[in-house]
Amino acid sequence: MILAVFNRFKLPLVLGFCAFVMSCSNTKDTLVNRTFHNLSAHYNGYYNAGLKLEEALDKLAASHVDHYDRILTVFQYADPAKAKAIYPQLEDAMKRTSTVISRHTILDKSGYEKPQSERWIDDNWILYGKCQFFKHDYFEAMETFKYVETTYKKESGRHLGSLWIAKTYIELTQMREAEEKLDYLRNQPDFPKKSKWELEAVNADYYLQTKNYDKAVEHLTKASALVKNREKKIRYLFILAQLRQQKGEFKQAFDLYTKIIKMNPPYEMAFNSRLNRARCYDSSSGSGESVLKELLKMEKDPKNKDFLDQIYYSLAGLKKNEGKEEEQIKYLNLSVQSSTNNQGQKALSYLELAKIAYGKPDYRLAQSYYDSTVTNLGKDYPDYSEILSRRNSLTRLVKFMKVIETEDSLQALSRLPLEERVKKIDQIIEEQEKAKKEAERKLNEPANQIFDPARPQAANQFNNAAGANWYFYNPQAISFGLNEFTKKFGDRKLEDNWRRSKKQSTLEVVEDVLKKDSLTLDVQDTAALTPSKRKEQMLNSIPETQEGLEKSTQKIVDAFYNIGMIYREQLNDLTASTEAFEELLKRYPKNRFQLQSYYQLYRTYTVLGNSAKANYYRNIILNEHSDSEYAEIIRNPNYAAEKASRKSNLEIFYEETYRKFLNGEYADVIARKTQSDVQFPQSPLVPKFDFLKSLSIGKTQSLPAFEASLNEIIRNYASDSVKDAAQEILDFIHNKSKVTENPGEAGTDSAAAADTHLYNYLPDNMHNVVLLIQNINGPFDPNKIKNKLSNFNTANFGSKGITFDEQLYDHRLKIFIIKSFSNKQEAMQYYSTLYDNDDVFGNVSNETYQLYAISVNNLSAFLKEKKTEDYEDFFRKFYK
Repeated sequence: MILAVFNRFKLPLVLGFCAFVMSCSNTKDTLVNRTFHNLSAHYNGYYNAGLKLEEALDKLAASHVDHYDRILTVFQYADPAKAKAIYPQLEDAMKRTSTVISRHTILDKSGYEKPQSERWIDDNWILYGKCQFFKHDYFEAMETFKYVETTYKKESGRHLGSLWIAKTYIELTQMREAEEKLDYLRNQPDFPKKSKWELEAVNADYYLQTKNYDKAVEHLTKASALVKNREKKIRYLFILAQLRQQKGEFKQAFDLYTKIIKMNPPYEMAFNSRLNRARCYDSSSGSGESVLKELLKMEKDPKNKDFLDQIYYSLAGLKKNEGKEEEQIKYLNLSVQSSTNNQGQKALSYLELAKIAYGKPDYRLAQSYYDSTVTNLGKDYPDYSEILSRRNSLTRLVKFMKVIETEDSLQALSRLPLEERVKKIDQIIEEQEKAKKEAERKLNEPANQIFDPARPQAANQFNNAAGANWYFYNPQAISFGLNEFTKKFGDRKLEDNWRRSKKQSTLEVVEDVLKKDSLTLDVQDTAALTPSKRKEQMLNSIPETQEGLEKSTQKIVDAFYNIGMIYREQLNDLTASTEAFEELLKRYPKNRFQLQSYYQLYRTYTVLGNSAKANYYRNIILNEHSDSEYAEIIRNPNYAAEKASRKSNLEIFYEETYRKFLNGEYADVIARKTQSDVQFPQSPLVPKFDFLKSLSIGKTQSLPAFEASLNEIIRNYASDSVKDAAQEILDFIHNKSKVTENPGEAGTDSAAAADTHLYNYLPDNMHNVVLLIQNINGPFDPNKIKNKLSNFNTANFGSKGITFDEQLYDHRLKIFIIKSFSNKQEAMQYYSTLYDNDDVFGNVSNETYQLYAISVNNLSAFLKEKKTEDYEDFFRKFYK
């Protein structure tokens, strides 16, 4: 009966409902209108778009890689490349929310929005901004969130806009602005209760990134208590445990890891919780036996075969807490041996070995371990700069130690009659060969006896060459040299010109050119030579004239002074520093660093509290060198500060930049060059900043890019000394190219130079992306590509309003010009997303089409010249 009535009146009902909907104008602020628009904004837009965003974030979290060798990140964001995989879902969500916003925003008669009449429009805006955020469009997201914050002042949801502004500031590393926004939010009594867990998590993220770990612990504790999502709760607890462990609060960390294990987390987190818990074991708690059994059980489990390096590392931590250093070292070596595909773990094991050696101190061994650490450590590791700096300091120290040992040994040989000299060298060669064979046997084995109490330490490193301390009789030195040679040059055949390689890196080119002060005899070189060649080189290296002996002695003097300064300024080993300076003065009283050595001894003994020694050297300076600057510094304690204050900001900035270059922080050097142009325009140091930038390009980019930067130096600074240095490096590169290139490859440099003149590199200009395909008899149907390209733009960049034109490039190629992008970065983001995209190109090889990002100023030349190979070279150099 009811159904019959409905069927009879269903057409009028439908028509009546349509009339009702059409009457719900967004310019009428009535109860019916508000109800309709709010319901639609909530369920048609916000709810469905939220499902799409949730789907995208689940996919993003699945692609996120957690690095358990460091503190985990609070949020599981992916890098820009991985984020491209969720562009379609994000664009879908943005389309839904933007449709809702345009249709259901209630306006007054003047056409202005009435925020007080709406409930869900601000939520749609926030969701839209989140999509922009996860696409890494941070500046656009910032504008959206600021709109919410300033427009919906009576809605508590405005605080969510402020929260996401803070998150965006953090991603942009604008920490001061992020802190101000978070300070504001902490004091808002109407902040939405259901989102307070997220406020605490963002605060924790901020404090983690600014390394305020106490505050991070405070906010993570609150976030883990408030959050309802189980996965997030486990993650926050794990980070809390890591922070407690890092702070040495092992009991709290142990309990947190135990709690996490009981919550049945994913396998990888459970596995790492057990490992970390073992390293937090407190020997006084009496539970060590059970922890040890658990780790040994994990070691025997076949499914943990690929994780043995981490298990051994945790066993080493257990032994460290028990004070059993020998067993700790054994397990660290096993960890290194077992590490097959986990470079991060190998680096951590080497780092622990390095710290043990450094604490002895055994600086030679520490240098070797720190070097291995840096080789395996990712540059994004939190303490990378500090570790790199220590490695560099130790490398310089060991280098100067080798200088002293080498020159002492050569001078000892020079004092022998020729017949005895030859006999002694034959004995040395024989000892070297034995040491070399032993080193080859153990090349891939960890040292079983890494510390020998009989080995000379810092106090007796400076004895004259004699007996077992003689450099050429030192098996460890020979072994170290062989290992270093193998690591640097590979397993080379013993032959003349062994240095030549077609694959020599830019870094090697620069270092070969700039290293003018190489050692007279370097064990890395001799390790590659046959015994007869080595004997000949050693004989030729012996100083036989007075001039040769003086040069050799000066190398020793320079090395002693540098060693003393490295100990004092970089390693903070003041006792070893005084020993180095005093040994220098004892062996060479009238050396050229005599006064400086007196002053360094006065400073160091003052810090050590040895007033008798400090006064001794103070009196020498004041009585024998009263007119010197050092005497003035002693008489006037403020002299150094007054002089430093007179140094210009420009000089200080340059010195800091140069120091970063020496430490290998090349990206920072390039960034500081740009900063110097703004802060110190037209300064006299501009050429030097440019040259440092060029060398940094040589360390980090391709050889053609390095050559282009050197050519810029030569063109721009014809009258400055940097021009000669740049020309010298270029000459070396070109001469080497003639040796290594095939004869048929000559002339490629001139072609590259031609395309450099044809196109100008302007990364901040407007850009397009161009796609070239065959117009006839090709693998593509141009009309289908056109449709696919349109669909791709809608799915991945619909919010950007990207358009494209098509035209003939030449008689066989069609070109699609996709526009417009505000700079190179945006264009390359689009390029990398489109390149090899299956939805557009299917299974067709990327060799059948050409895709480039190109600035608008270069597009006309590209269309006019019709030489894709020229632009290909330019694109490869400056874009890829």
